[in-house]
Amino acid sequence: MPSLEPLDAWRILKGAGVERVKFIVVDICGNARGLSLSIDEARQVCREGVTFDGSSVPKYSEVHESDVTALPDPSAVYVEPGIRSAWVFCQVVDPPKAALRDPRLFLIKISDMLEKKGMVAKVGIEVEFFLVKVENGRIVPADGGGYFDVSQPPMEVAEHIERVAREAGLGGSKVHHEGAPGQYEYNLPPLDPVRASDSFLFFKHIASTTAARHGLKATFMPKPFWGVNGSGAHIHLNLTREGESLFNGGSITREGMHLLAGLLGCSKAAAAVAAPTVNSYKRLIPHHEAPTRLVWGYSNRSTLVRVPNYCGLSNRVEVREPDPLMNPYLTLAMLLTAAVKGLERKAEPPEPVAVPAYDMTGVEETPLNLLEALHAFENAFRDLDVPGELASAYLEVKKREWREYIEANGSWGETWNKITPWEYERYL
Repeated sequence: MPSLEPLDAWRILKGAGVERVKFIVVDICGNARGLSLSIDEARQVCREGVTFDGSSVPKYSEVHESDVTALPDPSAVYVEPGIRSAWVFCQVVDPPKAALRDPRLFLIKISDMLEKKGMVAKVGIEVEFFLVKVENGRIVPADGGGYFDVSQPPMEVAEHIERVAREAGLGGSKVHHEGAPGQYEYNLPPLDPVRASDSFLFFKHIASTTAARHGLKATFMPKPFWGVNGSGAHIHLNLTREGESLFNGGSITREGMHLLAGLLGCSKAAAAVAAPTVNSYKRLIPHHEAPTRLVWGYSNRSTLVRVPNYCGLSNRVEVREPDPLMNPYLTLAMLLTAAVKGLERKAEPPEPVAVPAYDMTGVEETPLNLLEALHAFENAFRDLDVPGELASAYLEVKKREWREYIEANGSWGETWNKITPWEYERYL
């Protein structure tokens, strides 16, 4: 069956009454950037691609080679309900050096690699976020509720966000209050890795715009408030071969063990993209359901990798290190590559942990801060098949972010246990 052509996607959008189209390019940090055009102007871009100044998007290109072209992906179209607007994701094709720095294109290549090996990945993402407001000049939670609290008025805002996401085709989700005041969650259903990443970015956009209509802000900052749970973006990962899960069983399968060992083995390096900000490491501290030890367990939310075990069925793993500011494309590309290498090398994980992991000694821990994670990434990216152009550009951007934090706030040792104004300015 022929694939959808870009102009076919344009005709569908035009016929559906869409009036504006945003052509989205993903930057090296996993953020959506783009160009908004009227539906009639969008026709030419659908046919010829979108051109932009790559030197103004972090590390796509330098000023002396700044002309970059990206082509629309007609299978990655998202319509915003009620406002006659749509997103179309694009992938960089020219110049070749810029294409090597496109994290979305990298994940497409990793997904193709899996397919050639006879495997299919499905990814679901739990997206936690806070609804906040300004009170007496301070950022505060929008409510004082706790886990499963249904009495808080902002629950209606979270329900509205879910409804808009469902109408946009992202899938329905349970809506519940998370553990911290003002904290909620949306569950993206299992999709292929590229679609899961696209949907993740589009959901964050929907949540932000919907909350703003209610006079609140949806923030995906990992740790906006000290002393309470931070926000994760837990990745539920299943790999199948010929329709059968490689994890499936009453307990995890032997092949699943190898995959899991690969995930644990890459976790320090993957932290640089899965927990990609200075603020991320104020979430990755003991307790508050954030992982700090590189261990795994059944039904254990204190471990880095949890194997859900509902009704005795273990058909996926949950990686709990990522947070909502992650680069989903790079994160999934690294996790999938590491899992497959673990399978091919028949790597063995340690024994599962059936106690709270926070107080364990003699085991490896998550990186202490962003700089430590970047060093781990720098040492391991080649083994995880990350293109050198992409890795070096990412390291440059993130090392600069670390330096700017230290220059503004002092040493990590003095500030690891407080949320600074610099972080609110940068990440809120």
